[in-house]
Amino acid sequence: MTNDAWRGRLKQALEASGKSGRSVSIAAGAGAGYVHSILVEGKDPTIERLMAVCQQIPVSLPWVLYGVEVTPEDLELLSTMKESPEARDAVITLLRARSAS
Repeated sequence: MTNDAWRGRLKQALEASGKSGRSVSIAAGAGAGYVHSILVEGKDPTIERLMAVCQQIPVSLPWVLYGVEVTPEDLELLSTMKESPEARDAVITLLRARSAS
């Protein structure tokens, strides 16, 4: 990962949780210094390990990576659009029409 803004969001979430990096690391199934190695030493985690760390804090992975929360409604919309090309095309048409006006 080349953009390190996500590390700042991870650190912020960890601090807000009141948990230690050590306890989160261990609960995520990693070594005791794993979170420290990510935040301080610049280690790039695998997506699976980062997901496990996020679950232990708890914080959403999309917020850590992109600074955006994904709501249940967002997930429902994405799922519907993936399953139905017609629904996806209709939503895209509506969005384009709205931005054009």
